[in-house]
Amino acid sequence: MTASTGTVVRAELLDCVQANLALLADRRHGPGRHLALGARLRFAPVPGPNGLPTVERALDDHLRDARHLLGLAVVDRWHATTSADLPRGHDLVYVVADAFHLPWVPYRGHKHMDHSFLVEPGPAGCTVHDAYHNDTQWGPARPGRWELTAAELSAAVPDGARVFRLEPVDRPADVRPRQHHAEPDVVDAYARAYREHPDRVAALDRLTLETWLLARSRRLHAACHDEPAAFEEHVRQWEALAEQTYLAYRRVARGRPEPPGVLPRLVDLLAADRVVFDGLRREIAAVVARVLNVEPAEVLGGEPFPSFPSFSSFRVVDIVERLESALGVEFDADDLVPENLHRLDDLCRLVSRASGGPA
Repeated sequence: MTASTGTVVRAELLDCVQANLALLADRRHGPGRHLALGARLRFAPVPGPNGLPTVERALDDHLRDARHLLGLAVVDRWHATTSADLPRGHDLVYVVADAFHLPWVPYRGHKHMDHSFLVEPGPAGCTVHDAYHNDTQWGPARPGRWELTAAELSAAVPDGARVFRLEPVDRPADVRPRQHHAEPDVVDAYARAYREHPDRVAALDRLTLETWLLARSRRLHAACHDEPAAFEEHVRQWEALAEQTYLAYRRVARGRPEPPGVLPRLVDLLAADRVVFDGLRREIAAVVARVLNVEPAEVLGGEPFPSFPSFSSFRVVDIVERLESALGVEFDADDLVPENLHRLDDLCRLVSRASGGPA
């Protein structure tokens, strides 16, 4: 097997099933088309492994997104049992197989999971394209192109593979960013399932994947907006949560006490999604900027309010009163403490709670 660098997409924003639908979309429709995968921000957990809810989407869900967001429709599908069944004479196919056997990913020999790649006929057998980008405990996965012989490809799919031929169709005109709000009762049930699960190692192991998926989907959604930098601080908070969750899992897996704070932070960030991505974040930043006599862009950058020369405790009171008046909300008195009032994203979470988001 030989490897070389292939055409890449914004793979750091995508999961292992999306990544190669994205690569195919750019190949069929032109660079950047794949970012439409982030147009719909969702929080729709379904029953998952070990009795825990999951936001991980099924393959058919991803294929529907390919049709409605990327303009790629499945025109044929089959189950391949040998390398000869994969291309079937077509120039390029989308394949999903078990990562446990794939020699170019770090999951080989370590973890069973669905993983996608593209296959087309090559000089010595076939060419595999895989745009996936991630750092794992077994090493990094990076986008690339690999030349495999027929025997090597057969060895990579010993249990068979699902194969799809996708062809371009007209993409719907309306792929503007939109989000399906996380309903408070759904968020509460999701958090409770993870909080009350008796096997803490299993719960935190799964929650590590969940927060990773949620963080990537939020950065991808931000990339769909005209000014993605406006959401940078919020996305960083999601990525910090994913890191915090992984550290909690590793600690519990070693028999140490479970660190607190992961689930409350998750609930807060889901609440803040509504405010941040619906445009309220800009409105809140504009109020803060007027009070502190700075440009809204400075506030949107995520700097703590005390870093501005005009900041004082009197200004904080002014910010709170103006926000309640402008947005028609009333903050809970227990929330009005300094640690909640000195950063834009903390204010976003307060506004979400005051307007009926998850508490």
